[in-house]
Amino acid sequence: MNKKDNITTPAKTERNYGIDALRMLAMLLVVIAHILGPGGILESVEFMSPQFKAAWLLEIISYCSVNCYALISGYVGIHSKYRYHNIILLWLRVLFYTAGITLIFAVFVPGSVSLRDWVRAFLPTLSGYYWYFTAYFALFMFLPLLNPAINRLSQKQLGAVVVSLTVTFSFLQTLPGKDVFGVSSNAWWLMILYVIGGYIGKYGLFKTCGSGKLFLGYTGMILIMWLSKLVAEAGFIPALSFLGGNYLIYHTSPFMLFAGIFLLLLFERLHTPRPVSGIIKLFAPAAFSVYVIHGQPQIWNYLLEQNFARFASLSVPLEVMCVLLTAVAVYIVCSLIDLIRENIFKALKIKQLLSRLEDKYLTNLWN
Repeated sequence: MNKKDNITTPAKTERNYGIDALRMLAMLLVVIAHILGPGGILESVEFMSPQFKAAWLLEIISYCSVNCYALISGYVGIHSKYRYHNIILLWLRVLFYTAGITLIFAVFVPGSVSLRDWVRAFLPTLSGYYWYFTAYFALFMFLPLLNPAINRLSQKQLGAVVVSLTVTFSFLQTLPGKDVFGVSSNAWWLMILYVIGGYIGKYGLFKTCGSGKLFLGYTGMILIMWLSKLVAEAGFIPALSFLGGNYLIYHTSPFMLFAGIFLLLLFERLHTPRPVSGIIKLFAPAAFSVYVIHGQPQIWNYLLEQNFARFASLSVPLEVMCVLLTAVAVYIVCSLIDLIRENIFKALKIKQLLSRLEDKYLTNLWN
């Protein structure tokens, strides 16, 4: 990471395994954030203790994962053909886990599943179980408008759009310290990130910066947010205390936005050895299922929520190690489960069936 990389944007006809690696890292960060927050650590650590500071540093590092994932969608999506069967296949993947895990709990944990749980399990897009999936589902319907616009605008025009979106929905929104435009954590914010990611995927960004500078940029964004949290919470600066410790720690914060952008650029230029690329190729497609599996309501309520509060009483090294090892274990288990699901889908030829149906009834609609 300290050596200056070849910073030429990879040819779009070749798979960039660095981007796939970031997809995996982003999902691992999502798991870490869930262990810290819903898992009970953040509310259990003693205020301003070393454990408090370490836990919040991990939380802030993890929080930009959503921005990374959405930026990747735009980076990759503008070069992809728009097919309805892709979102249907993703919906079926979510349904496989919401309904399947609900069935397992209904059988082995009597009384854990209500009629409402069954209804919501079969309506994953509308149930509110997974806000990111619901937001992405809505975003997907706009892609026939977004992709042609991104690909047809000149670099100068698209750059102006990106700057306008960033200033309006990130910088200006930070000043009052609240979500003025109502775009955080919904389809509109994902759409904005998609456009920014699309610009980077098409034209690149900060091309003269090597990996070392990009890593410093990312680290700087994280430290600014972390220090703002500590200073505000400690009451050293009354203005910051009034705004609150989480003033800069939300998805639309410019520091959180640029943390995600720096990570995207860093991994875009990452060169992976062939054996590593093989591992990434195998496990990257399962990243989204890691989110779906560990976020499934019964898994969340019985295995995740408040079950890691005991980590808050450990020494800082042990606290950090336990959080990271737990997150890695969750990620690996969920990924292995999804390999089984993927083989089932392949055996049933679900993707081929959906593709044939779309070709039959919507031939060349978006060509």
